[in-house]
Amino acid sequence: MFAAPLAVAARGYGNGWAADLVSRPNSKNAMTYALTSLQRAEALAASVPPAVAAQLISQAHTSLARPLHVRDIVHTQGLLPHEGDRDASVLAQQDWQQTLVQALAFRVSNTPAYADKAVAYIAGWLPVYRSSSNPVDEAELVQFLFGLDLMREHLSAELAERVPSFGAQLAEAYLTPARRVGDDSTMLNNWQSHRIKLATAGAYLSGERRWIDAARAAFIDHVRQNVRDDGSTYDFAQRDAMHYVVYNLEPLLMAATMAVAHGQDWYGAPEIRGRLASALNWLAPYARGERQHEEFVHSSVKFDARRAAANVKGYSGLWQRNEAADLYRIASHLDPQFRAVSVGLNASPVARALFPA
Repeated sequence: MFAAPLAVAARGYGNGWAADLVSRPNSKNAMTYALTSLQRAEALAASVPPAVAAQLISQAHTSLARPLHVRDIVHTQGLLPHEGDRDASVLAQQDWQQTLVQALAFRVSNTPAYADKAVAYIAGWLPVYRSSSNPVDEAELVQFLFGLDLMREHLSAELAERVPSFGAQLAEAYLTPARRVGDDSTMLNNWQSHRIKLATAGAYLSGERRWIDAARAAFIDHVRQNVRDDGSTYDFAQRDAMHYVVYNLEPLLMAATMAVAHGQDWYGAPEIRGRLASALNWLAPYARGERQHEEFVHSSVKFDARRAAANVKGYSGLWQRNEAADLYRIASHLDPQFRAVSVGLNASPVARALFPA
């Protein structure tokens, strides 16, 4: 995700602060950090390895002059490269990604230019953008939300006041059945995983318990349906691709890590009976390189064949195991048993900064 798809160990968060967010949504800590704890954000400069910090700073510095690409509608789902508004929408999605890169670069360097650039992205998008309820189009919006969260105290009062309502609107967009985009199968596959990720982020940004509780209920229900008893997922049966196993599990783990920031254990919730760990163990032999998989051979989704025919990277041939690098980086902070898998992969600088080993 961070290279194109975030969990910090529970010890990195303060449970007292976590409880405060729900009980006192107007408290200073709640208003300043919703997705990343105050302690974790303040520790970034000291905890991020110098090599990772240098990569983040380099990425941010080379993009300081990049113009904003704010759009009312961002749409890439179902489009091949250069079809329709895809190219313009990809530029808009890069705004979201850059918001987090600039915010992290500022956190690890304290360089004002990176803070200014991150705030410029937030000031451009926050007042005008409203969710389309399409979780594929908005999958990368979570990076904007994490970046926004890291920069809250640097926003003007007017911008900061917009954040809770923006979060509530996002939660409503993804938790209200009448707003749903996509056919019935999307309630079972990665679409629903991304809905839950975005709804969870929105819920915690809003500080409203009703949305937080609704997001947790949706998380539990979806994990029960999506992950089968043997650890395989609905997406693997539908797409015959490890790519979609990762694309499905990563947003669920991201949602779980947002809950960890508030002292809540969604990953280990008794209602799901270890299903996420089971899914990660199912994928692990492929992520370690012990097994290989030819991607999309038996996919039931016609668009996959179109992408393969158009030579879109990753939609034919053997799966490249480093696609799972960020997934296992997140997993290793929720569950130590996956650290051995994570260290054998090369996670993105953003993931390594947010989720240190």
